[in-house]
Amino acid sequence: MRNFSESIQILISLVTEDAHIESAWLTALSYMEHLAAEQILSNVSASTPAEFIEEIKTHAEDEYRHRDVIIKLRPHPEPLNAAYSDLRQRFCDIIETFIMGYFGNPVLVTANSRFAAYVHGAITIEQFPFQIYSYYVQGTKIPEVREAMQLVLDDEIGHIQLGKKFRNSLPEEDRISLQQLQAIEKEMCLVMVTRMADLVRDFQNPKRSLGNSTKASAQLAWLLGERPAATLAWVQALGFSESSAAKHMQAEFTSRGLPLPPQMPEHVEDEMRHAKLLHRAVLLDRRRWLMVEGYKDFERRVNKQLERYLFLYFSTLVRKLKDPDMLYLYGAWGLEMRVFKHYSDIVKWTDNVAVAYTINSILEDEAEHTKMVNTSLNETGLLDPELLKFVRQTEEEIFEKISKNMISLMMEFDQVAAFAPPYQRGFMPIPYIAPVPTETAVIAETL
Repeated sequence: MRNFSESIQILISLVTEDAHIESAWLTALSYMEHLAAEQILSNVSASTPAEFIEEIKTHAEDEYRHRDVIIKLRPHPEPLNAAYSDLRQRFCDIIETFIMGYFGNPVLVTANSRFAAYVHGAITIEQFPFQIYSYYVQGTKIPEVREAMQLVLDDEIGHIQLGKKFRNSLPEEDRISLQQLQAIEKEMCLVMVTRMADLVRDFQNPKRSLGNSTKASAQLAWLLGERPAATLAWVQALGFSESSAAKHMQAEFTSRGLPLPPQMPEHVEDEMRHAKLLHRAVLLDRRRWLMVEGYKDFERRVNKQLERYLFLYFSTLVRKLKDPDMLYLYGAWGLEMRVFKHYSDIVKWTDNVAVAYTINSILEDEAEHTKMVNTSLNETGLLDPELLKFVRQTEEEIFEKISKNMISLMMEFDQVAAFAPPYQRGFMPIPYIAPVPTETAVIAETL
């Protein structure tokens, strides 16, 4: 993976190639300043020291002013066509998930008060505009933009200093590790700029998007990326699947009165933690969608698909593998292979920065799990290439079937106004969608 500085430079070079794309970019930057101002004001509470309130309000006013300055810098106030309109919307959606995701990150939410959360959030998240605006000032070809953005950049330096001043006023027990927060902010920024760069490349060359893949699993990841509500429901369901799979493996031993394999407790603990991380990643957006009529039903039906996937997978393996140690190791191996592939596909296509960041952190754990399983199979003498082939083929057949069913479900809900894809896909080709049976037929076929 490229480093942070190189990734930002690549993004800036892409957005400044076309004045209409740069206008979309400036629209997103303006929206980011607006969201920052709203976030600042939302953290003013009873825990905010009275002597700091005016400075905090001034901070928010600066962000609102930046919003207004930046929006006026667009060389083209109106999008050229539907494709450029889509690009503006998607840039803004990416920015919003970055802001919401960062302020909901697992370290920042441990703050003892809303004031402490604001202070630490202000210090760290201001690093992003400082860095990206610096590169943008150097990269833009528009003199007016360069001059105005330099003034905005000067303000951001002051905001970082303001945050440091506020943090110094906090008692030691209210201080959160800046090193941890800066690491999270940097990783989330990298996810964001990488996704934006990929989006511009897809805009410039639509043929590089999905390619010619006809696998339902590949289509599913792409289609989820086009549907924010479906992404939230799917990630929520993946969280339940992480915990359900771990509990099922554990039950194979406890139900027979057998001791757990030595590596299992830590493995189960990791999967439970992954479930919480996935649910936290969609928590704030999901709250809004739960108020939309029909979303609860949609989420319930999405969750049923992954429940069916695990049921079919484990019931097939239980018939084939009678030994619980083999069932654990081979079952875990098949699931880990799917997680690597499917989670990576989600990261590739999603506009949700919080989801992509969370999944990237989970994939690091899964690499260790796969290594553990492979080592155990070799050390116990249980490694059988034919069994690995059977597990891989079984899992793939089941997941492809569930993917087709999920696509069918999304197509059904596309007809409901609130769930229709928000982007017109003016610059993204619609991929070949494999024919899917009706839900009734699939249920009858699989159960």
